[in-house]
Amino acid sequence: MKVILLRLLSVASFLPYQVIVDGAHVERVIGVRDGSGQCICSMEIAHTYFPARSVEQLQSDFYNLTSYLQDQLNMIYNNQAHLTTTKTNLTNLSVRVKYAKAFGTHVDLDFQKLITDIHTVVSLANNISKNATTEDTKDMINDLIKKVNTMNTVVTTMEKYDKNNIMTAQREIISLRQKLQECEEAIALVTGTPAKSGPSSIGKCEHGGLLKVGSPQLVKLNWKGMNFKAGSWGKDFALGTKLRDHYWVFPLNKDERTLENYRLYSSYKRLLLYTPIREYTLKVGSKGVCDGCGQGAGVVFFNGSFFYNCFDSRALCKADPFSMRVSREDLEDPDPASFNNWFSYKGVKYQDIDLAGDEKGLWMIHATTTSNGKLVIKKVDPETLEVGMPWITSQTKDTLTNSFMICGVLYGTKRKNSTHEEIHFMYDTSNSRERNIQILLEKPLPTVQSLNYNPNDQKLYMFNDGYLVRYDVTFKAATAKRDGEVVAATEEHQDSAAESKEEPPRSVGDQQLDLANEEGSRADEEENSSPIPVIRREAITARGHLVGSQ
Repeated sequence: MKVILLRLLSVASFLPYQVIVDGAHVERVIGVRDGSGQCICSMEIAHTYFPARSVEQLQSDFYNLTSYLQDQLNMIYNNQAHLTTTKTNLTNLSVRVKYAKAFGTHVDLDFQKLITDIHTVVSLANNISKNATTEDTKDMINDLIKKVNTMNTVVTTMEKYDKNNIMTAQREIISLRQKLQECEEAIALVTGTPAKSGPSSIGKCEHGGLLKVGSPQLVKLNWKGMNFKAGSWGKDFALGTKLRDHYWVFPLNKDERTLENYRLYSSYKRLLLYTPIREYTLKVGSKGVCDGCGQGAGVVFFNGSFFYNCFDSRALCKADPFSMRVSREDLEDPDPASFNNWFSYKGVKYQDIDLAGDEKGLWMIHATTTSNGKLVIKKVDPETLEVGMPWITSQTKDTLTNSFMICGVLYGTKRKNSTHEEIHFMYDTSNSRERNIQILLEKPLPTVQSLNYNPNDQKLYMFNDGYLVRYDVTFKAATAKRDGEVVAATEEHQDSAAESKEEPPRSVGDQQLDLANEEGSRADEEENSSPIPVIRREAITARGHLVGSQ
């Protein structure tokens, strides 16, 4: 330390002074005045000078910079999460836009309904205006009428300048279809020949089987998002159910195996708006095991309850969405169904047991080891969950991509290409007969996770890579009953076709098939499976059901 003596002039003794030493600022010090009047003070300083204030300033700046950096990092994290969400939404929109460009939009712009509703509001407002008691009330109602009339003009203009002419085209198509059907019915009355095709009466099987499937109607993405590819959806598949207007969506977890969460909607409008009346999670055990969960997308909603394959089990489960009760029944028949992804559909997992409903009741579609993987059909009692005797087909289950039931007839699908499925196989449980067919089924995305037919509206419901899709169907008209079998008017006898030497004209189905082949040439083609032979069977029956064949 250095000791420095300073002499300073001062008016009074013992007064503080400021001292500057080598440019460094020193605090005030106390001095003593000597006899000559000079102030003498002493102070000690270090060999080196420490810039305390500069360090404090640097420390403060460091803290400020650290805080600013943290704010910027938080902003980056938030932006990254926002970008991820935006990317997902854009991917979803790009898929929908791509499909809309390729196949057209299915948005229903019902301008006429809007105009009718507006006219109703104007009529009500005029009646209220006549009964108004004060001028203020009349002015308010007249102002409302002006706004409604302006809205009417806007809607009318929208309909007039609609570039796609969606509603106009739809009305013309409906009118033409009605005229065509009337002409066919008139011809049938005059000539005694039946109409070629048409809708069947709801709940009745007065037709000759499935003729064709309409274009896909892309409804929406499932409520869990596009990362949940597998699942099932639809309405209540029990004929005459009290819940015929209810819709349900049951996506599987990301493992494409576990059935755990579902939503129930009271109407189609609520389905589109994502406003369910019930969102339910099946009970999860204390050890993380889902006691009431199912597996696979073979679930079906039948007469107010869900029916599905219990998780990691051969048993059937029945879940009531209103009472929250889950019951189960082990399948103890001599030839039990396989489970745990042993005989699932081709391209999907854990759909060993597929439930279906139609005009005849509740069905279970599966395969067994005894049948060497052949597809087996059984009736299920929805009250007791007991299964009936089996119908055994010649088609192995793992060669089909999915199946559905109509009037006790099973229809199996196979992959044609990335844009089309082909309904190529049918089995009639009423007479144990099966045969090859060729009906194209267009699909928005490559994989069909589930496919079901609803007898209450005669539509097909498909869960297609996370998207909900439905279809209208057309049936063959029936001519007569022969040996208890409905004969299709469009079906020709094979012998007469073989005797004909001239090449028959190409049908609409053949043209559709050629079109599908052209569209699918750009997609990944699969190996064609060998055609299914028409087999004459010697049936072995028990209790009125086929249990085996030779």
